[in-house]
Order: sequence, then C-alpha cells, then structure tokens
Amino acid sequence: MPKRLIIFLFLSLSGCDQNQLIEQVSGKTMGTTYLIKSQGVQANQQQVDVRLNQINKIFSSWDKSSEISQLNRKPINHPIAISDELSQVLNAAIQVHQQTDGYFDPGLGQLIDVWGFGAISVLTKPDRRAIATALNNSSIVQTTLEGQKFSKKSDVYLNLSAIAKGYAVDEIYQLLDQQGIERFMVEIGGEIKAKGSWTIGIETPAGQSPIEIKLINKSIATSGNYRQYFVWEGKNYAHILDPHTGLPVNSDLFSASVIHSNNLLADAYATAMMSMGSKKAIQLAQRLKLETVLILEKCDNPCLSTNVVKIGL
Repeated sequence: MPKRLIIFLFLSLSGCDQNQLIEQVSGKTMGTTYLIKSQGVQANQQQVDVRLNQINKIFSSWDKSSEISQLNRKPINHPIAISDELSQVLNAAIQVHQQTDGYFDPGLGQLIDVWGFGAISVLTKPDRRAIATALNNSSIVQTTLEGQKFSKKSDVYLNLSAIAKGYAVDEIYQLLDQQGIERFMVEIGGEIKAKGSWTIGIETPAGQSPIEIKLINKSIATSGNYRQYFVWEGKNYAHILDPHTGLPVNSDLFSASVIHSNNLLADAYATAMMSMGSKKAIQLAQRLKLETVLILEKCDNPCLSTNVVKIGL
C-alpha cells in the first residue's frame, strides 16, 4: 500500500559546525528514492547501492526472483529454509502483529494484490466474493516460523513493503556509522534515521506549516493517506486496508508518525496506527510508550481543520 511522506529537512547547526559542508548522495531503490546527507565526509555511494540491492533481492514484491517472491510461490505445509535476514525481519513483524492486535499484518499479500495496491495492477476493484477469498489467505497467523524454517498453512503471500524501507534505513545507518561518519541523515521513501541533531518537518493538510520534529540519534517513520483516494461501492477510500475485514478504511488520521531508535519498528507501528484510527492509535502509543505524532483530519473538501496529537514528546 502506498506510503509516502513529504519531508521537509532543516539543519540545526551549532557554532562550531557551521564551517563544515553538508555532503549529499542520492539514488533510486525499492521503487522510490533515497537521500543521504552527511557533514564533512561524503558517504560511500557504491557501498550504499550494493547494500540496498542486497536488501531488495530479499524483500521486493515486484522482483519475481526475490527471496520473498519465491517463498510466496512455495506449496503449503512445506517447511522452507529462509535467510537469516528474512527471518529477523519476519520475527520483528510477527512481534508487531501481536502488539497491535493484528492491525499490522505482514501476511496481507493476497489482499494487497486483489486490491491492486502492490506489484499487481487491476483495472477494476474487486467484488466482495474476491475480497473474502483473498482474506481467507491473508494473515501471518496462518504461517509458522521456527528459527529459519518457514511454512504456510494456507496460500498466504508475505508482503513486507510496509517495513522493508524502515529496515533498509536501519541497515544503511549502520553502514555509514561503520564508515566513521559522525553526523548524517538517511532517508528512504520518506523514512528517516539521523545521527546527531537534525530537524525535519512533517507535512500537514491544506498547505499548513509543517510540524517540526528534532531527531537526535533517532529515526522517524510516517504512514499517511496523502489524498490517494479511489472509489469503491460509491464511496471514496484511501489506500488503507483493515486486516481483519479485508476492506478499505476511512481513517480519521491524515498521518501517523512514530519516532523510535529502530526505523523498522517505527515503520510497522505507523502503518498499524493508520489502519486502526486515532483512538486505538493513541492507546497503542501510550501502552508501548511510543513517541508519536498523529495528525487527525476533518475534511469537508477542502480540508478545513487539522488536529495534532503528540504523545511522549
């Protein structure tokens, strides 16, 4: 499902930093773009691209030769050995699935495909029978993971698009840290992780001023609707699904942003919050002590008012 954040990047420089240039490298990856800003030392782009390509070959739902695409074609009740990386990310995804009461579900591949929200395009939206069929094969609870052995109890398709960029951000952050760069920022498709002090801005509706957030050795992930609507059964919906019903939801949230040391987890929590709506999102943030920014949208076309809820900030 689409997840795009318009990020506004600002620099907070202390007096001793102002004479150091900000270096920048950028490129394309995972169906989106990446940007790295670093102070004083330029990131090694060749190493970055190699690592991003490695990650893409594991998690891409668009690449039919990726590990996850091959796994989705495997028969049911047939344990398959998976890579250590895929096992680690799946374990984290399963943890968030449990913490969010299933509002984050990495097993929604069939539903995502039937709605045309992923690698497969559809000319017309599905009827309820097709949705019900896909829903019966769309849950991570219909799989088992023991160490690096994965098996499916039904024809579940894994789709980790909602957290793959977050994982990639964490990995590139670690790579740059190992290169000895003291102050840098990694952004992939709107998901950000910063070393040192950086200030970013979260987009708000109706052209209002962005919400400034200071990141100090932390990351931020945002999920939002961003006016990407479609018509189904005579009503407008955003590209957000309820994993419990398989149906689109009209969330009262314009966006959900989570600040966390781990961008993969921030990515997953933000995705779940958009699906569950503001009331449950606030409860989740309070229960897990997540630093969160929720932008509630009240729209009459055009949007007339916005309510910002900050938790733990």
